[in-house]
Amino acid sequence: MLAKIFVLCVLVAVAYGGLIPAHGLAGGSSIILQRQDDFGNYAFNYDIVDPLGATNGRWEAGDGYGNKRGAYSLNDIDGRARRVEYVADGAGFRAVVKTNEPGTAASAPAAAVVASSQPGVVAHGPAVVKTVVAAPAYGYGVPAFKYH
Repeated sequence: MLAKIFVLCVLVAVAYGGLIPAHGLAGGSSIILQRQDDFGNYAFNYDIVDPLGATNGRWEAGDGYGNKRGAYSLNDIDGRARRVEYVADGAGFRAVVKTNEPGTAASAPAAAVVASSQPGVVAHGPAVVKTVVAAPAYGYGVPAFKYH
């Protein structure tokens, strides 16, 4: 019994230490930053690059009044990309989606604006970006680290 526990612990330590790469692929990287104060203000971001070069990331900042703003992005190795920028505050939740994903078209469903370079045509290329003015975040300045 003790030998089985020892083997299990060794396997967990090796997997956790990265000696056995996920899905058989070595490489990739990630960066995570975060901060928070005693007044409810916070900010975080992360960026991940997988071994094949696909990326994803997210940032968010919030204040002690419950207001939030942020974004997340996904970029696949085949050129597909999506970026969602959002604000959540007393006026509700608002999002802007910027994408070049096949099958998407410019639209404004619910409280989200979708800016797409794919008006029903399946092709890859740079996303068409609409400039949308969102409500400002309240009570908290721009965090000290880089956003996308």
